[in-house]
Amino acid sequence: MSIETMWEDLTSSEKDMFQRSCRRLLKQTFIVRDKDEENKKLYYFASKRPEIFTQYFSFIGFDIVLDRENGVIMLRNCADFGENGKIQANRLGLKKAESMVLCCLWTLYADRLRSGSLAQTIIVSMTDLRFALEKYGMKEPLDKTTMANILNLLSKYNLIDVNGKIGEADCLIRLYASLQFALDTEEFKKFVEATEKRMLVKEGAETEDTEDDAE
Repeated sequence: MSIETMWEDLTSSEKDMFQRSCRRLLKQTFIVRDKDEENKKLYYFASKRPEIFTQYFSFIGFDIVLDRENGVIMLRNCADFGENGKIQANRLGLKKAESMVLCCLWTLYADRLRSGSLAQTIIVSMTDLRFALEKYGMKEPLDKTTMANILNLLSKYNLIDVNGKIGEADCLIRLYASLQFALDTEEFKKFVEATEKRMLVKEGAETEDTEDDAE
């Protein structure tokens, strides 16, 4: 069935939902079912009609990935998918600090899943994030403004939500299932390996300093 026919078969309200869903995917890359009522409506609408979205986005070299188990719809670049054969979200260039925060949140999400969490969304504290950043080699904590800017960026793409004010003890971060698509596993592996090398070098230097002091 052509996209023109599918479009004509939609009611006026369904056409509005289609347009809203497309705008959401183009702006935020992800539609996350469990985020809020608006996302839930868009998710269920799109999940019942994936063909029209596939045809529509094919004109600009994109496609959608529908993950019913986790309740996520993702817009992906077909060229990226064809290059390595893996599902990956549309690419966004990140600065070093942004990449580290994303990697740490990705790790926290994966750890909660491995520990058997069945929650629709996973919640972590700012303390959890700070400990993870320290573990992966961030020597100085990020200031409030920088951290807020990074978390706002990730929120923009429906990866997380921040509940509370950055810097306050009760500030929490909701991690969405879309996080698992936000980082290629090979890229994360390289990040971990590079971090471990830096930590080994640091530990070696500290050992030498201790030996020198002992002498």
